[in-house]
Amino acid sequence: MALFGRGKGQSGRERKAMKEHLDELDDMRRSQLGELGQATMDMAKAGKFDRSLLSAKASEVVKTDREADLIARGLEEGLTLEELEELARQEGGPETGS
Repeated sequence: MALFGRGKGQSGRERKAMKEHLDELDDMRRSQLGELGQATMDMAKAGKFDRSLLSAKASEVVKTDREADLIARGLEEGLTLEELEELARQEGGPETGS
């Protein structure tokens, strides 16, 4: 039986890496949202919207948000990196090996 009955669980190194990656994703999301907002404002000023560009930028934000949610879940549940990668594959989400 493992210490405190938790099974293998996440190592301190994994937890630190996940926290750092989550911080990077939060910064990336802020940047992407800023770019999306700026592109929207620029298009509004020009009176012409490029829906495909806006859609692509919004998709980037969603992808980043989903990955951040997955990493946060891994931290909350104490998942190992391997467990997190398996969960991402099952949910069809982003790979966490970045």
